[in-house]
Amino acid sequence: MIQRVQSILLVVVVLCGISSILFPFVSYQGYPPLYLRNPADIAPIGNYLSIITALIALFCYKKRKLQINLCYVIMLFNLCLFSTVLCLTNQLYEHDFEKATFLFPTYLILVSIVAAFWAGIFIKKDEELVRSADRIR
Repeated sequence: MIQRVQSILLVVVVLCGISSILFPFVSYQGYPPLYLRNPADIAPIGNYLSIITALIALFCYKKRKLQINLCYVIMLFNLCLFSTVLCLTNQLYEHDFEKATFLFPTYLILVSIVAAFWAGIFIKKDEELVRSADRIR
């Protein structure tokens, strides 16, 4: 059901993940920019898992409890991705960290975390609304 707010927020999570694949997330002086594309690296694994989990959560709209748990998993994957990008980029790619310029896909990871958090809150509100409607019957 795409008209629900949480569905739109989950689409935002997917779009943020896809844009972080398409655009470089960090650039160094004198080196080409780095992308989160190569699945052989450790950094993009969290991004791919986040996108897949968000798509699964988007289509599990009849199972709200599962959808809430999937939103928490999305947040966990994105937190792991963000920490990998910020902390391990220097060690993984062996460049000088002080010369690094983090680009907008790095910050889209934070947008994805916030969108997954708010999607979980709206799913909880729907669950409470359904429970209160069942009590009235």
